Amino acid sequence: MMLCKKSPGKPIHTWALCIIWIVISFGASLLSLTCEAAPAHIRIQPGGVIQAGMILPGGVIQAGMILPCVENACVEGVLYAPLFVQDRQYPELSLSTLQVSFSLPSLASPWGHILTTGMTVGRQRIQWGPGTTGGLLLSDQASLDGLTFQLDLDEFHYTQIHAARDFAAGKWLFAHRLEGRVLPNLKIGISEAIAVSGGFRMRPSHLVPACPYYLIQHLTIKGDREQDRWTNALVSVDASVNLRDNFVAYAEFMADDFPWAMSAKGRVPYMVGGVLGISFIKPLHLAGGAPILMTCIGELLKGKHDTLDTYCSATAEYVRINKYVYSHKNPDNTYITHTGQLIGHPLGPDADGVYLIVAVNSCPDIEPGNRGQATLFFGYERHGEGALGQPWRASHGIEREFLWGIVETRKVLGLSAGVAMSPAALELCLKAESIENAGHIPGARALEGHITITVKLHYDHPLPNP
Repeated sequence: MMLCKKSPGKPIHTWALCIIWIVISFGASLLSLTCEAAPAHIRIQPGGVIQAGMILPGGVIQAGMILPCVENACVEGVLYAPLFVQDRQYPELSLSTLQVSFSLPSLASPWGHILTTGMTVGRQRIQWGPGTTGGLLLSDQASLDGLTFQLDLDEFHYTQIHAARDFAAGKWLFAHRLEGRVLPNLKIGISEAIAVSGGFRMRPSHLVPACPYYLIQHLTIKGDREQDRWTNALVSVDASVNLRDNFVAYAEFMADDFPWAMSAKGRVPYMVGGVLGISFIKPLHLAGGAPILMTCIGELLKGKHDTLDTYCSATAEYVRINKYVYSHKNPDNTYITHTGQLIGHPLGPDADGVYLIVAVNSCPDIEPGNRGQATLFFGYERHGEGALGQPWRASHGIEREFLWGIVETRKVLGLSAGVAMSPAALELCLKAESIENAGHIPGARALEGHITITVKLHYDHPLPNP
């Protein structure tokens, strides 16, 4: 990844170059928005899908030219309804995704490295980290309205997000992530996020790629202690390693607040979360090479079986999130959107869970946009009385750090199936939960269920045919 290195002899010039570079990058991205019907671009390579010398109404396409196209536009609506109800309830229809992605020309260095850039604007659902049930810092359960900027350099990828948690109230979310493959079988990611509100003062350093938010916050608070009230920072580190072919182990650790000082040990709880998982992925083929799973979905997608690859995955995962995570002494900085959706892991604070996920996916070679999937989900969760948004007080000590009070247990069974045929996709999800000590009342039992129907429309601008 491209990093700004401070030179001992010329620190001012180095910082000036860094600022100029980020201004040019973001400026170029914004300029693409004003192109006439050209929000994205494709660079034509010799020998690619589009051959040099091809005749189009606009003239002759030469290798190296840049053609405008929409890379990806997505409209997604979710219809949600309860299965088991006691009171009269109605389904809710929400538009959870409305986004357009843009790509810019790649930049090649004299050393052979290629830097590619891209931007996504609109309502997005983003997940970071290797977790299957969700990411600790960002999960795709919440919809974020804003801008995502991407930089890719060889095996390293950088993403920066500026999103509104509540635009009318001036509540924002800044987040960035740097990930890459440091060894052939090891991938590492580092992510940071800050939820800000009210009197937060934004600095130019918040726009500089890979500039640590924790460092900015620390330096800012030293000059203005009041800024601590308007900023809630979180950081996570994750890694995934290929133990052998098709066998992956992964972990993620996140800290909302961590008692680094010796004086805080035994007095301030660890406001942290963690994910541990192991996953096995295997193509389903017979000895003769034919896929085992010959489902109606596969026939629908391709009409034949010779190009359809089917994969089965089995994942076991454990998630633990301590109490007070995602909360802040200022309620405006609770880690949620304006609709109350938790931006982090859907398990929530003061809880842990063990999950087993078995999934089957079909991935055609020729048309990646056409696929089918089915997932079976088992889970066992424990929830303490700690609720999202409850801030820590000195009087609480560390006794309420994890699974405080009457523990509610949940046995979860879920089933989802979907089919995608570009430009549309349909997904149906069923979920049932058996609850003990429901509502944290000893001996109380309950049964909950939900059905979710998701309809997605994607548009990928096709390349011209010869």
